[in-house]
Amino acid sequence: MTDTATPGPLAPPPRRSGPGCLWGCLFAGLIAITALIGAFSYLGWYFTSGFKNDPTLAFVMTTVKGDGEARAILGSDVEVEGMASTAFSNDLTAGKTASYVLQLRGSKGAGTLNATVTIRHDARRITALVLTTADGRSIDLLRTGRTPPNSI
Repeated sequence: MTDTATPGPLAPPPRRSGPGCLWGCLFAGLIAITALIGAFSYLGWYFTSGFKNDPTLAFVMTTVKGDGEARAILGSDVEVEGMASTAFSNDLTAGKTASYVLQLRGSKGAGTLNATVTIRHDARRITALVLTTADGRSIDLLRTGRTPPNSI
């Protein structure tokens, strides 16, 4: 005798129509690509012109523009042409430190400025300010015997 109550093998589930997981993966990939493009666009803007709005950099440039020796080398209307590098650090005891390497150009010439600024309790103090001229001379704008720049 055969047992007719036992079912045979189950049929496979019906096939889903439509793209299924493909649309979800494409959407997630699109979000990731958009985020990367946005991040690189912002960084590109910051390193080409956005840094000019940085208050610490504005403090450094005010100091350089007010320095007689820097004016003698670079001339008037000294502007930041570009930023070669920037570094920021934060220490609970020493405060924040911002370091810049900037390409400057004025009416008389060009140079590279290395500047380090410490920021503690919103007071800025320049700790290093070295101007390297186009011919390779390095001038420490904070050297002994010079009037140090005011801190804000």
